[in-house]
Amino acid sequence: MKRLTNKIIAALIAPMLAVGCIEEAFPEGSTQIADQVGESEFALGGLVNSFPVAMMKVDTRDFYSKYGTHVDFGIPAIHLMTDSMLEDIAIMGDNPGYWSFNFWSRNVGMNDQSWPVGYFWENYYAYIKIANDVISVIEVSDDMPELNKNYLGQGYAYRAMCYLDLARMYEPKENDYTDVSKVLGLTVPIVTEKTTAEQLGNNPRVPREQMYEFILSDLKMAEEMLANAGNSYTQPTLAAVYAMYAKAYLEMGYWKEGGDMDAFKKAAEYARLAITTSGKTPLTEAEWTNPTTGFNSGSANNSWIWGLPVSVDLIGNIICYTAHICCEGQWGYTTLSNPGIDRNLYEKINDKDFRKKSYLSPNPAEWTSGTYRFAGTPAEQADFLNYYARPYTSLKFRPVEGNCSEYTTGNPADHCLLRVEELYFIEMEAVAQYDLNKAKTLLNEFMAYRITDGSYDCSEVATGVDWFITEMLTQKRIEFWAEGVLYYDYKRLDKGITRYYEGSNHPEMWAFNTTGRSPQWNFVINRGEFQANVGIDESTNNPDPSGLLIVPTE
Repeated sequence: MKRLTNKIIAALIAPMLAVGCIEEAFPEGSTQIADQVGESEFALGGLVNSFPVAMMKVDTRDFYSKYGTHVDFGIPAIHLMTDSMLEDIAIMGDNPGYWSFNFWSRNVGMNDQSWPVGYFWENYYAYIKIANDVISVIEVSDDMPELNKNYLGQGYAYRAMCYLDLARMYEPKENDYTDVSKVLGLTVPIVTEKTTAEQLGNNPRVPREQMYEFILSDLKMAEEMLANAGNSYTQPTLAAVYAMYAKAYLEMGYWKEGGDMDAFKKAAEYARLAITTSGKTPLTEAEWTNPTTGFNSGSANNSWIWGLPVSVDLIGNIICYTAHICCEGQWGYTTLSNPGIDRNLYEKINDKDFRKKSYLSPNPAEWTSGTYRFAGTPAEQADFLNYYARPYTSLKFRPVEGNCSEYTTGNPADHCLLRVEELYFIEMEAVAQYDLNKAKTLLNEFMAYRITDGSYDCSEVATGVDWFITEMLTQKRIEFWAEGVLYYDYKRLDKGITRYYEGSNHPEMWAFNTTGRSPQWNFVINRGEFQANVGIDESTNNPDPSGLLIVPTE
């Protein structure tokens, strides 16, 4: 076993692919289509329905066209990018370069001139532009039609979601690797439906207090407009709005030294309100392990609060979420990359926890013991086990209809943005700050959904707040593996990466550890933006984190 040192290096490894420069600035104008749309029901409906299409279509901002990358499919790709920055996805294929998200795994291309970090900025501001266009063309009045209220509420909800993600991505947090003292508390520029082209050209990053005030104001509008909306997972609902309130207040709770108990209490209250308003319930074992609908269909369970419904017209054979994370699909990258769960995390899953059935045991003799529900025909199952399966390989994300061989059927999966389980974790984390015993009860109650004999008791390991948070996060990591949820938790809670250890199943080229936050979690603003926007320059950008890692040495 090589020993670890704290040596900071300039680069981990040369990129396996060229990391191209960002060629154009964004955001551009934000209101140009208002006169074209007007308030016709047909035009508004088309504009609102463009949200989920824009958020998961191939070549969302021409990154595939410009750079040839196969990870250009919007929000689902962003979720795999952020999870690749953590420690829980282990790539076990013979050539880790086939994990197309290796830039984010290796902390390569995270500077202001490279597309891998620019992807976040350009996509989110494109979605914000759609929201601004919706908001700009609907006039608020006492006699608004309910349909227009719904459309307007969706516009505000989507915009709040985007800014909440951006604020958490770009607000720099202190870490052991980069000096963020000059930019502490800064988030991103605010672009609304009223922002002029002149203002876009001089639009600085706003302090977090101003940003969260803006987000909360958008949520208030969304709450008012969606008060009578339905409860479909295919669009933001009142429950989704309450969930975003909870996420915002949870972040705000950590702003004060020692914690802001009022913010934590609001986070817990809104999380519980979202749970009750949604009418949703945690996934059952049958739903979780279903080989045809598991984690690919929002209509096949009562857990998803908000998701992106897929259109088959948007899905190709390899440029989509399923092709990169569904190991049973025999047409995609997973036959080469073989993504699975980190060995350390797998070993922390209780044997009675049905979530353990999402990952192949380290003992191949157990694979055909009846523990697992495999997708596909008997012949396809045999091919998977004989040629592709490895210890810790993931079975979590299933091919649509269980079709393992035809990408036209197996790829087009819905994508989850929010399921009710996340709210249980937000509530217990917030409550832990002011009532540890109640938080323990909440975690025990939730785990009864996963270890159904009631034998789980976090009191055995959670003896104080810090211990509780560690145990809570462990269970949340197991719950949300590869769903794009955990990056925000790691950054908020100052948790580190551990990929290098005896028996690690991570590729050597990115088997590094960090002490606390990784510097790449403070996203850098791409150069194209501050070339077009004099309100941001190198002095107000986050520090370049490229390659600043603790790595193994002889």
